[in-house]
Amino acid sequence: MEQSAVIKSKVDISRNLNGYSFPHKLSSQEAEIIIQKVKNIFSDSKYDFTLHKINELSQSELDLLEERELMDDEFLINANGALLFNSDKTICILINGLDHIKIQVIGYNDIKGLYKIANEIDDTLESHLEYAFDKDLGYLTTCPVNVGTGLKVTNTVHIPSIEKLKQVDDYYKIAHKIGVNFKGVYGKTKSILGSLYKISNTIMIGRSEENIIQSVESISNDLSKREYESREILKNVHKIDLEDEIFRSLAILSSARVITNSELMKCLSNVKLGIEMGYIDDVNLEKVINFMTGKQPYLKIISAYDEEDKIERASYIRREFSLANRNNK
Repeated sequence: MEQSAVIKSKVDISRNLNGYSFPHKLSSQEAEIIIQKVKNIFSDSKYDFTLHKINELSQSELDLLEERELMDDEFLINANGALLFNSDKTICILINGLDHIKIQVIGYNDIKGLYKIANEIDDTLESHLEYAFDKDLGYLTTCPVNVGTGLKVTNTVHIPSIEKLKQVDDYYKIAHKIGVNFKGVYGKTKSILGSLYKISNTIMIGRSEENIIQSVESISNDLSKREYESREILKNVHKIDLEDEIFRSLAILSSARVITNSELMKCLSNVKLGIEMGYIDDVNLEKVINFMTGKQPYLKIISAYDEEDKIERASYIRREFSLANRNNK
């Protein structure tokens, strides 16, 4: 299997309907019409979508969707918003958010595959609905930067070795030159969480979908190659310090009574690095990645909570990383 620093991929396609105001100007009646139109298209589809009005979701469901970055604070306060999502919440269609429709598909290191799914859903919608489209500009969106293809692709990469060797700055300039945004995943304390960085396209107009995907994949692949080369340098030059940091982090996860999300992400990052470099052999890698990518909403990691629930968070993590449980998914 090819070594990759990518731990999460996401594809977004934004669309609006012709003949309706943008969502922030819609009446409740118009918003409901759009919701029902989209719902009816998928009433009998292979995706097995269920519709949820924003005010019908439980707090745990809202936490999960927010942690997995399937909705944001702006959508949370939209009384006319609704969502269609599948059973494992890897596909989610936002209705009446920033745009009338936002198709979102998430997965692991497979932008082309995720785009294929999103594009198929988009084609299904477009066969029943009239999109707002300009022959010169492309698909029209509420935010001008999204006009054109309406496509945004994002890879989240874990690059602890590049970060430890202070080589991250090299990539900010490279990304800018090829029309890609490269930025850290920040927590409430404004520190980068767990050596995670996001790579996404910045320009949609005048670019093809293939070009957008290729540019994000290109820098993702380059970062992956550099990350694994950097690990060898760390192993040869900073071996004892590296091992010490890795095993101290595992000890904190298995024994801490209080832990903030920023400290948790730092420890998870070091343990993931330790597993992949062969230092740790009794911790399940998938478990660690699930924590780091927001599949455990109880932890409130990605959504920038820091001081809240730090005692409960530590208790949960301590149990998950006990000797009896650490190798379970």
